[in-house]
Amino acid sequence: MLPLILIISTVLSLAIGIPLYHKKRRNNLMNQNVPESWPTILKDEFPLLKFLNPKDKESLMGLIHIFLDEVQFIGCNKLEIDERIRVTIAAQACLLTLHNPTQKHFNKLNTIYVYPSTFSSQVNEANHGIISESDSARLGQSSRGSIVLAWDSCRQGASNYQDGHNVIFHEFAHQLDQETGPADGIPILQERSAYLDWGRIMYKQFLKLRKNKEQRRKTLIDTYGALNEAEFFAVCTECFFEKPKQLHKKHPEVYRVLHEYYGLDPKTWN
Repeated sequence: MLPLILIISTVLSLAIGIPLYHKKRRNNLMNQNVPESWPTILKDEFPLLKFLNPKDKESLMGLIHIFLDEVQFIGCNKLEIDERIRVTIAAQACLLTLHNPTQKHFNKLNTIYVYPSTFSSQVNEANHGIISESDSARLGQSSRGSIVLAWDSCRQGASNYQDGHNVIFHEFAHQLDQETGPADGIPILQERSAYLDWGRIMYKQFLKLRKNKEQRRKTLIDTYGALNEAEFFAVCTECFFEKPKQLHKKHPEVYRVLHEYYGLDPKTWN
């Protein structure tokens, strides 16, 4: 007969969806000491971090420990994965979950493939019912469970945190979107009512961006987001963290729903 404590633990684990030993391990990792090398790496590679208060920085370090414990990094095209690459990518990814009320971890993510620079990826295109394959140059790519990144683009996007472009924010927004299935531009939200609010606002602005792109109007939100709702969410995430004041001024409703989703208010960072 199984010990009572094991039976109780098993029942609770099934109820909450996360094994208790897994939760305990994450709690232990959250409280690990920060390696001496991390502050220097992050100061060099992720200057946006300086705007976080001490408590948030401490929490972020814990999330990085968990992230690095659970996600495998694989170098491609002879790129050697070192601590700088792992910590730089993990820190930016974990910023998206730092105060996220629904997703504290990337539970479905297993592997990150890192290329030295732009890589080629095969894409399928439909034209009048005919499917054709072609190679496309990419800076990043996300599928459920894995992400592919170009390291030089990661560094450039992080170093210039006011240009509205950050491939790590973009691809990890996709990963959050893909937590429950194919990316559709709607991540896991806190309440049912939030889905109606999100859908109304984001879809309206998505259509507006698509129209502006067709008419070749200048836009704050990257027109790449006009491709589909999933890309719209990803580019809005980039804009939210890197051009927060402009986004709040020009698209206050978009800013509001992202603020509620991420639990952060980057327009106050200075």
